Amino acid sequence: MSKTIYYIGAGASYGKRNENGGVIEGIPLVAEIPKEFSEFRECISKAEIPQGEISFLNKYVTESDSVKMKRQRLLSDIDSLIDGINEHATIDTYARKLYLTRDTRMFNILKDVLCTFFVWVQLDRKPDNRYDTFLANILEMESLVLPRDISIISWNYDSQIEMAFKSYQSSRLLPVYEKNIQGEWPPLYDCGRIFKVNGSATFVDTSLFTLIKDYSNTSPAILLIMFYDDLNADTTEFGYQFRTHLSFAWEDSPNALKMRETIKATVADTEQMVVVGYSFPFFNRETDREIIGYMDKLKKIYVQDIVPNAVKESVLAVLPVGRKIDIVPISNCSQFYLPSEL
Repeated sequence: MSKTIYYIGAGASYGKRNENGGVIEGIPLVAEIPKEFSEFRECISKAEIPQGEISFLNKYVTESDSVKMKRQRLLSDIDSLIDGINEHATIDTYARKLYLTRDTRMFNILKDVLCTFFVWVQLDRKPDNRYDTFLANILEMESLVLPRDISIISWNYDSQIEMAFKSYQSSRLLPVYEKNIQGEWPPLYDCGRIFKVNGSATFVDTSLFTLIKDYSNTSPAILLIMFYDDLNADTTEFGYQFRTHLSFAWEDSPNALKMRETIKATVADTEQMVVVGYSFPFFNRETDREIIGYMDKLKKIYVQDIVPNAVKESVLAVLPVGRKIDIVPISNCSQFYLPSEL
């Protein structure tokens, strides 16, 4: 269906930094995560919890002492995750180790805390501006959908592209496919599709950011404390149910087969792929080979990165044996590359 696939990684959500190196747009990279987690912890620990009764989203009332207990649990889990992060090269490496060693309790804590952190880190920061420009270039007039010949496969679990899309049409949903979708698997819409192979580090969808901002009488930190506690509770009687949407590509999932079939149907006619900010790490290699193997008509791969030639060797490692595919380096990263074939 889609002749052009955008294959994106962390570099696609880098954004901008201020003169002191602070993140002002986009998402922190691996080297920035420890500092960001420390600020996240400080925000939660210093949140002022009012005395007496606290109304939560006009759904129910809880006591301040109860919120304080929930905060301590979140802080304890944050500390556990920080310790793990400091001992491993990346969060993904730590997650993989927990999964392989069957440390289910800590693996679930990692995903829950990571979701809470990513919601926090995106609350007051604009998404990487390149997503906005990219959507302005490719969205179809009037319908505001992705053209059917362009789809996106993302290894990122941030909500950058969904947030950027909100400013174009807040009432319209993007056709996003991820393994932790609740309810029925979405139909194959006749337009471009977005695949989150690692799921999304959120509890529901991007409306969560709006929800938190709308309840300005309650601090975001307190709302996040309550949301975190609700991840393991049945709250359907209040009209919502939070579940971790993060599901790593190598992780078992009831929707894994549906995900593969939907990707396969989407990329069958792909002729060119644009890789943006993705380094093809080794433990993603099996999935990368599987996805690219579905692209029987693939002729060219554009690698957009500040050091594209360094990524080229990793690309070669995932290509089907015997296939001749041109690899074109693109070092200008000011905007997502739009190939001449579009």
